[in-house]
Amino acid sequence: MIDNSTKKHILEEILKSKSFANSKLNCKLLTYLIECSINNTSPSEFSIAIDVFNKDSGFNPNEDTIVRVSVYNLRKKLERYYQNMGKRTKLRVKIPKGHYEVEFFNYSKENLKDKVKNPYLILISIITLLIIIIIYLIFKIPAQLKNQNDLTSSAVALNIYSDFIKADKNTIISLGDDFLYYSDFSEFKTKSIRKMYRNSEINREEEFEKFKSEDSERDSYKKLPFSFFNQAAVWPLPHLVKIMHENNIEYRINSASTLNSNDIKANDIVFLGSFWTLGLLDPVIKDLGMSYNIIGDETLTIANFSSKDSVVEYKRTGIPAFDHIDYSAFIKIPGPNNNTILIIASFYATGSVGTIKYITEESSLEKLKLKFEEKFGEFPKHFYVIFKSTGFNREVLSTELVQLEKIDPSQIKW
Repeated sequence: MIDNSTKKHILEEILKSKSFANSKLNCKLLTYLIECSINNTSPSEFSIAIDVFNKDSGFNPNEDTIVRVSVYNLRKKLERYYQNMGKRTKLRVKIPKGHYEVEFFNYSKENLKDKVKNPYLILISIITLLIIIIIYLIFKIPAQLKNQNDLTSSAVALNIYSDFIKADKNTIISLGDDFLYYSDFSEFKTKSIRKMYRNSEINREEEFEKFKSEDSERDSYKKLPFSFFNQAAVWPLPHLVKIMHENNIEYRINSASTLNSNDIKANDIVFLGSFWTLGLLDPVIKDLGMSYNIIGDETLTIANFSSKDSVVEYKRTGIPAFDHIDYSAFIKIPGPNNNTILIIASFYATGSVGTIKYITEESSLEKLKLKFEEKFGEFPKHFYVIFKSTGFNREVLSTELVQLEKIDPSQIKW
């Protein structure tokens, strides 16, 4: 039986760790749950909503999922803590799935035989391999990035990453993946074949369900259960991960096609990828007067703020293997629940890589700051910037700023 003083000590050790230092919400929620254990009370979804999230008596868990999402995030954060900083800790705390009461237990490694029986072992191995690859890529970033000046201070001063550093919420890096679906059929009734499809007009679940409803023969179509990421999502990722580590921002990575409304409500989001892989974030750029075309001429069209009857059009040209021009949008907007959404979207990798290099170099950040101050008298909290990147053989040669605007939060309709 674990006594209350030991429970308090366990809580103190977790709260003072770097993993929890920048996460006030997780600290508050964990403290509440452990105090319930100390006081022999059973926390409920309603009591947590009232005591932790300051909801009123009208709180309806069927309409507001903040408690379930936050407890899920805390559970994952505890797991990551014990995988890293707390890996030598024998006496641990956990939140069992489907419950809000915490449990204290003595940790011992699982039997290898039991691990082999675990159906998630292969998935965990794949994720671990991906992490190793990302770390390798981070250290292979060109020398000029390693010689940057103090990124943290300049970025915070420019109000780009400060919301993520100071946030009480967790951060999700959402990577744009192509929405693929499939159908199984038998050819000559001899063997089963899986056919996969990619439709440029289907980029999220709602569009897929609408597509299926238009023809009964599509009832058997299913979304592919794994993701295919394009270069616009993967190539800039090491640069972004470097920023996260330098600023001690904890994050998890998922695919844009699996991002759901609860994720967007409960977390800060950073999107990397092509315009057509935005998924649930796609309506956001429509709210900003943006539209894109990927059939025929690849163009990004933006309603002119000074004259609503006119538009500005940016056309991607050339072939990535040779001389080419790509365009990208760098967008920072408020989320639906006092959170922050950062979007880096382009047609191909040239635009996304060019953008993230631009916003991690002090000299170019200073140019961005001056441009905003010249136009608006300040560096706004919410904005969008359009970049033009030129490249050759998939390498970024130069990136220039071609348009910037201040965003009124009321433009975004969640």
